[in-house]
Amino acid sequence: MTLEPQSQAVVDGFNASGLLPFLQFDPIEARSRVLALRPPRAATPAHEMLSVTEETVTTPDGSFSVRILTPRAADAGALMPAVIYFHGGGFFMGGLDETDHVVRQIAKDADVVVVNVNYHHSPEFKFPVAVNDAYAALCWVAANAARLGIDPDRIVLSGDSAGGNLTIVTCLMARERGGPAIRFQAPIYPSLDLRPRPKYASREQWGGGKFILRNDDIEWMLDHYLVSRDQGDDWRASPILAQTYAGLPAALVVTADHDPLADEGKLYADRLSADGVTVEYASFEGTFHGFVSFGGIVDAGTRAMKLICERIKQAVWP
Repeated sequence: MTLEPQSQAVVDGFNASGLLPFLQFDPIEARSRVLALRPPRAATPAHEMLSVTEETVTTPDGSFSVRILTPRAADAGALMPAVIYFHGGGFFMGGLDETDHVVRQIAKDADVVVVNVNYHHSPEFKFPVAVNDAYAALCWVAANAARLGIDPDRIVLSGDSAGGNLTIVTCLMARERGGPAIRFQAPIYPSLDLRPRPKYASREQWGGGKFILRNDDIEWMLDHYLVSRDQGDDWRASPILAQTYAGLPAALVVTADHDPLADEGKLYADRLSADGVTVEYASFEGTFHGFVSFGGIVDAGTRAMKLICERIKQAVWP
């Protein structure tokens, strides 16, 4: 099996960039090098918003920012549904600007307010700080819903890669702690198993170094995220270890077939279904981990974003 041509062109560009493998750098240097290689946005025009504001969420671990994107004025006397979005980046990079094109599309096409979360990064802040930030963001949105014009009964969680991990963990934490309520979840190629080199066929097949995300780099990222690798046995780090998913919100789980993490996403979807949760699993063929961020350049990314926005809209505007 091979990548489709558009995906292959992006992967070839990364492989020729000198950025990969990540483990040749320290995380802070890798962050700056990734920023220099951000994909061009000419093919993905930014959707205009009614308003874009930033606020600060304060927790015992420190403060972090959220960016609130409102696509339109609400109907008279009505509240808007909301998506809380957690960016990817191996827990050590990524942020509000890097995901701005993605969340603007979600806001516009799903007709929702988006709260984009700039949670703390490793290695400066290690597990479970990002987890605490993600749950704190959910609680902050619910507590401030009226002021923000958000309906607290129509909150969706979504995120890609590491952000997919935080999406799922936050759903589990909300269930364990009795709220806040979550209407729907849409994890995108999530990282679910942070134990040392877990055995999945997709990791063996696609993690050898040709498709952007490499097994050795995954281990490097986790060495910087976790205080010690035995923390991977904690379900807040490895949500695939949760005993049950009963009671979690309905889900769309998106993966790429040339992704070392593909089998984890499929296993999560299967276990959701087995535990009685409504779930749709969508694996996009011929593409790589991270492809959704390349919508407008990679057709599969465009199709995936269309599906994600459609399913979120169906969940919050029934």
